[in-house]
Amino acid sequence: MLETMKNTARQSLTDTLTDLGHAMDEHRAVVIAYADADEAPSVRTIEIHDIITRGDDGAVVVQCMDRLSQGFRGFRADRIQIYVTLDEPYVLDAPAIPLPVRFTARTEKEFVALELERD
Repeated sequence: MLETMKNTARQSLTDTLTDLGHAMDEHRAVVIAYADADEAPSVRTIEIHDIITRGDDGAVVVQCMDRLSQGFRGFRADRIQIYVTLDEPYVLDAPAIPLPVRFTARTEKEFVALELERD
């Protein structure tokens, strides 16, 4: 069953993110109408894998597989204009997320050296 199309101008960002979070938890695809930074519109079908807040500007970003490009990308939540959750399950594989490197520093000098290498 197709859910109702929702216009983000008529609801809070919290409500939008709650709906998108439910779609992510249930592995259901979402069709979005999106305006990029130049306000160019596009319609995409996405498979959401994470919703994050960027540290540099505080923007909320929906990280997903984009069926049009078949690539992993992010869409700013505040630029999603309309969305509808589908009953359709995910079909694209997300890229593997690298696990953090584990290390054991035995001395303060080793710790500093490892931290400098990481940057």
